[in-house]
Amino acid sequence: MPEPLSWSPLRRVRALDAELGAELGATLDQLSAAAAALIWAEAQIPAFLMASGPTAVLSVVVEHARALAGVRELWALTWTGDLGSGAVSISAFAGDEASVPAPQEISRTVVGEAIRSGRPLWVENAAADHRFDAAQSVRRGGLRAVGCVPIGTQGALYLHESEHAGHFPLEVQAGLTALCQLAVPFLRRFEEPARPRPQAALIPGMIGEAPAMLELYGTIRAFAPMPWPALILGETGTGKELVARALHQLSPRRDAPLVAVNCGAIPEDLAESTLFGHEKGAFTGADRRREGLLERVGRGTLFLDEVGELSARAQVKLLRVVQEGSYERVGGTREQRFEGRIVAATLRALDAPESERRRSEPMFRADLYHRLAACTIHVPPLRERVSDLPELADHLLKRAAEVVGIPALGLSAAAQHSLCSRPWPGNVRELDNVLRAALARALAADAKHLGVEHFGDSAPQVEGISGGLVAATQAFQRERVLQALQLTEGNRTRAAELLGVSRQWLHQLLGRDAL
Repeated sequence: MPEPLSWSPLRRVRALDAELGAELGATLDQLSAAAAALIWAEAQIPAFLMASGPTAVLSVVVEHARALAGVRELWALTWTGDLGSGAVSISAFAGDEASVPAPQEISRTVVGEAIRSGRPLWVENAAADHRFDAAQSVRRGGLRAVGCVPIGTQGALYLHESEHAGHFPLEVQAGLTALCQLAVPFLRRFEEPARPRPQAALIPGMIGEAPAMLELYGTIRAFAPMPWPALILGETGTGKELVARALHQLSPRRDAPLVAVNCGAIPEDLAESTLFGHEKGAFTGADRRREGLLERVGRGTLFLDEVGELSARAQVKLLRVVQEGSYERVGGTREQRFEGRIVAATLRALDAPESERRRSEPMFRADLYHRLAACTIHVPPLRERVSDLPELADHLLKRAAEVVGIPALGLSAAAQHSLCSRPWPGNVRELDNVLRAALARALAADAKHLGVEHFGDSAPQVEGISGGLVAATQAFQRERVLQALQLTEGNRTRAAELLGVSRQWLHQLLGRDAL
């Protein structure tokens, strides 16, 4: 039987009154918790005043937040970059008794959501929340209760429980929010004036801001627009081809082809045909005319890697190209014009005296050398830019992880220190190989980050060596140089090539230390 109409409005009014009463009660509870939290947070001001830097401020936040929340997995985070992209560097500041988490253990989805909204984010069960379905850290760690409170715009307090679902009480939420808001002005005391970022971003594909790299960037920018040949000098694995590509990309020729060839990989009897092309019938097997690399380049850039390996005959023809901008195909009589630019690179010293050359090495023409060296670029070895190594290692690890389709693993602080202590005779190429091997070991051990134990025999052993890092590096260099000189019977040029270093560096080392 339907209810009398006169009762329905009354019940709705009572229900509405109860709902409003509940909301009012909740609001009063929140205001009461906020007032108590503000009083509690202000009591921590003396600790903030004693802080000597931004890390100390964040340590105060962590210490008092842990005491209030009773949660061990709690960190204060700062970062640089965009949280929505992979180009972000997270620094975690935990208490002295807690371990610093690897970056991939932090849910950037949770942190990013809190920072974008500017409000604390509290999640009772992140693993069951559809907002975080794509968050790898949530799926991998099985996160349950998660909280994130912004500290300004580049910091946050992050805490979670991974064992069970639950919630953070209202007084805890209010206290942590007040504490983080209070920390902001103390952090700003230590902010440095914004400095213009070096123009490293203008150099495509290159990483690092060490002084030697900034000098390299300036040289590349100066030489890129020029029409003259360029000669790139550097040890093995330093990235000479990257420099050549940067010269091309920053030049007016960027829309024309860049053609690269390793001169040492061209058979001697095919070098001329490969570079200059040939006419039909020029030699046995030449059943048709073939264009050479110079013709393919057009108005672009021809990169001759290991140019010192060219035969004497090919050097003569290349000299004519550099001097006059003309050449002839093998077996041809018609002059061809070259309107591109030649960029050459070499590991060995092209101006080395004959007594220091291997018998198998072709003599390099002095006139061609001086023509190519109109714009000379020295690429610094990794040991001269050690400050770039952590950023470079992160980049190489991310690239390796993408190849095998896994999330990038970070380096532990001990692993970074260990890598920075090596002389790296093989430079970036050697670093890349070492990191790939360590990544494979870490994946096999189901590790969350790369530690010293994952580098196997490639990890430098510096502990216990008298004199510290410098002495350990010098001892390593001395041992390797002695071995190379013994193998080459004292020939310094051959020893430098065997070690993968420049002859100039070897001469400097020999002058510094009589070995």
